[in-house]
Amino acid sequence: MHTSVGRGRGRFRASGSGGQQNRIYALSSRQDLESSPDVVTSILSVFSIDMYALIDLGSTFSYISPFVASKWDREPELLHKSFEVSTLMGESVLVRRVYRSCDVKIHDRHTLANLHELEIVDFDIIMGMDWLASCYANVYCWTKIVRFNFPGDPIIE
Repeated sequence: MHTSVGRGRGRFRASGSGGQQNRIYALSSRQDLESSPDVVTSILSVFSIDMYALIDLGSTFSYISPFVASKWDREPELLHKSFEVSTLMGESVLVRRVYRSCDVKIHDRHTLANLHELEIVDFDIIMGMDWLASCYANVYCWTKIVRFNFPGDPIIE
């Protein structure tokens, strides 16, 4: 998958279970994202809807905008334990809901992702390490290419 390029200004931090930190980027405008080499972006198909995605190696989980998720005929599940995502500026958002087993298509390969509902503006979805690891992904930051190495299958780029 060849990707376009974006920019991040910092990171959010969130408290997850076990004291781990869940992190995502705090973002600037979409124009800045398209013209800067700081982050990797792409178009991914989720439930057959093309979505503008941030590929974020610093994010523990994957996220979706509630506005985008409202286009599906699907209800989110309440998390047993919600977690807070805090910006470095001191703002925080409580993540309470997740869309489980969402169909994310990479070329002709179907994968599944759990997408946590989070108010995001510059992207439709943020794909974090939970999904990237499940897809055997290698992210080449210098070239902005993501390679998926599913066992027994040819590499998808």
